[in-house]
Amino acid sequence: MSEVLPLTSIGIIMVLAISISFLVKKSGQNSVIGYILAGFILGPMFFNFLNPSDALVLGFGELGLFILLFYLGLEMSLKDFLKAGSTSIGLALIDMAGLVGIGFFITYISGFSFLFSIVVGMMAFSTSTAIVAKFALDKGLIQQTSAKLAISILILQDFLGIVLLVFLTSFFAPTGANPIQLGLAAIVFAVTAFFAVSKVAKQVEAWLESNGFGHTEVTLFALGIGLIVATLGTFLGLSSALGAYFAGFALAETKYGSKIKKDVGFLRDFMLVFFFVTFGTMIFYNTSTSLLEVPQLSTLIFIGGIALAVSIGIVFVNGVVFHIFGPPFGLSKKDSALIAIMLIPLGEFVIIIAKSSMVALNGAESALISSLAFLMILSTVIIFQPLYNLRELHEKFFSIFPSIGKAPIENIIIVEKTNELSELIKKFAGNFLVVLCFAWITILLYEAIPRFGVPIIYSRQITSILIFCFFASWPAFQAFKSLRKLFILGLKQHKKNLKRFAFKG
Repeated sequence: MSEVLPLTSIGIIMVLAISISFLVKKSGQNSVIGYILAGFILGPMFFNFLNPSDALVLGFGELGLFILLFYLGLEMSLKDFLKAGSTSIGLALIDMAGLVGIGFFITYISGFSFLFSIVVGMMAFSTSTAIVAKFALDKGLIQQTSAKLAISILILQDFLGIVLLVFLTSFFAPTGANPIQLGLAAIVFAVTAFFAVSKVAKQVEAWLESNGFGHTEVTLFALGIGLIVATLGTFLGLSSALGAYFAGFALAETKYGSKIKKDVGFLRDFMLVFFFVTFGTMIFYNTSTSLLEVPQLSTLIFIGGIALAVSIGIVFVNGVVFHIFGPPFGLSKKDSALIAIMLIPLGEFVIIIAKSSMVALNGAESALISSLAFLMILSTVIIFQPLYNLRELHEKFFSIFPSIGKAPIENIIIVEKTNELSELIKKFAGNFLVVLCFAWITILLYEAIPRFGVPIIYSRQITSILIFCFFASWPAFQAFKSLRKLFILGLKQHKKNLKRFAFKG
């Protein structure tokens, strides 16, 4: 492919990708498979029209990944995250542990490395939120409690998957990075990114609205903020995926959050075509040698067998987990079976994990991970629809596993009453934590400023201090207010206690 990608080439990519995806969709499968097949055909394997190492192809892939993760962040607001409650969190964690375990076990005993097996284990819980949500809408299930719970679990697993992705792209990469430091940096960065973006965005949105600008300008501003945050994440030694996701997550809390998501929707669909096409070009492509390495037929059959075994393992683990642990969380056997089936089809996050882990894997395994990812998506998507049609049989089969309790669904949500004292403590602790996180990020930023390549007006010491004061002043002020109210409340309570003591005396 030429160095400059002409408009004609983009047109060819779009037409072929849409045409193949149309045929795939007509066969009852997900259109994503068609996009990947288009990249496979246009890549080094057949026409060599697209080269995975070409800068513009990589650029389209990176931009597609950014848009996807940014959109996933917009899909879930903080309210939605908290609304998911203990039911979603508990079942999501149990299911994730089981799926990571089965994926790791099958791959590790097959002779692959520890890291490769961990990557496959992470792929096993990477259900496609887009596929499941669309399926629920098409089948009229979206208002059912079980379908809502399934989507809540998917959102929580996406959230946790993003955090785990940091370790794949940072900790496991051969950079000698400290895993504890990276983990803490990821948490601190997530907190500061969420707070800073949400606060700044609200102020900028208000200014744009008061000056006659519409939601289009707000969306462009939001995309710019997302790119800056994603880039900042890379300079701090973290994955750009983390920055993109939490920028969208923070913007979901703003007044224009839903409008931004709607505007970004078309851009997401457009860029995802190139993202999946780019992934298709990497099937059988070794990134370390920049050469096409087609496995022998025996190896390909072996990889296909692993993909099928992991897919069957996913069906089994989901069925067992939700039939055993569903009732204690208030689910009927019917709902447990439906949720277990809805969490089967893997999707876009599998590809994100595969692409992100290529740099950390050895040459042979790096060339195989994309093929395995594609085969896992293909097998789970093909299994999904027939299993839904046979869900009554699925329920009967997994009913042989005894549940560990029965709880009415009305008892799932527990509303805790809070008093003024606990609320003030929470506000103080939360804002104080944000200040500490900004202090940590400021130190990391101070060390990273020379690599930015952006001219600064003052010295980096003064610049770092100004940035800290700008972002940390508000949470510091709120923490001080909460502490002051706590002190006043404590004095009042002390006076009441003295009066009670004097009265008793």
